[in-house]
Amino acid sequence: MERHVSAAPSALAGRASLSQTQASHRADRRAHRVMAAVAVLIGFTCGSAHAQGITKDVPARIEMYPIPSLTLSDRQFLSGDDNGKPVTVVGELRVAQGSGRLPVVVLMHGSGGVGANIAPWTRTFNAMGISTFVIDGFTGRGITATSTNQALLGRLNFILDIYHSLDVLAKHPRVDPDRIVLMGFSRGGQAALYASLERFTSAGTIRACSSPPTSRSIRTAPRPISATPMWSRGRSGSFTAARTTTIRSGPARPMWSG
Repeated sequence: MERHVSAAPSALAGRASLSQTQASHRADRRAHRVMAAVAVLIGFTCGSAHAQGITKDVPARIEMYPIPSLTLSDRQFLSGDDNGKPVTVVGELRVAQGSGRLPVVVLMHGSGGVGANIAPWTRTFNAMGISTFVIDGFTGRGITATSTNQALLGRLNFILDIYHSLDVLAKHPRVDPDRIVLMGFSRGGQAALYASLERFTSAGTIRACSSPPTSRSIRTAPRPISATPMWSRGRSGSFTAARTTTIRSGPARPMWSG
């Protein structure tokens, strides 16, 4: 009898402990569900706030394009010899926020490659509702920079890269082909200027680049010296290019007309 009486409290204590454990587990599960719900709500709220807080300098979309081109010596380019080395360079299109076909500024880097000096311009143009297309003329050719050795790449190769990039942009559904402009830096600025010269778009000079925009006639129009990029709406069926320049003699606004 004593053993029976002493065992009863032990069994009751065990059941009580089990009940407490189960209750604790249920409470934990409820707490986890509440925490999960709160986390989802916070994430949704933050996501909405982030979406609403995106500034205009952030592009709506970024697209990368392979650009088929050639590597030529300057002598080959000038003589119309297209027996160069096929190469694929890269272009980065940052589609500005907005709808429909937008103007685009093509940015051609200098001897240091695509560096930190490019980003402020892409942000500035994107904030204005203008898309940007940054050409990397070095990486696909296995070059990092030509700053200390300009002989690594003929200076006229960037012209081919620019022309082929125009081919890509002219066919893009979000690009207004009447408002494509060109802006270059240092070596790239030289290419931007030379890309406007009619001698480089003559049949004997550009056999290596035969797509539609390169076959159009090109002329230059006088333009006041400016430290800011210049661009304007072109006539239907034309490309309008612009560049930033501090050159004191012969500044020009290249204009693709055709």
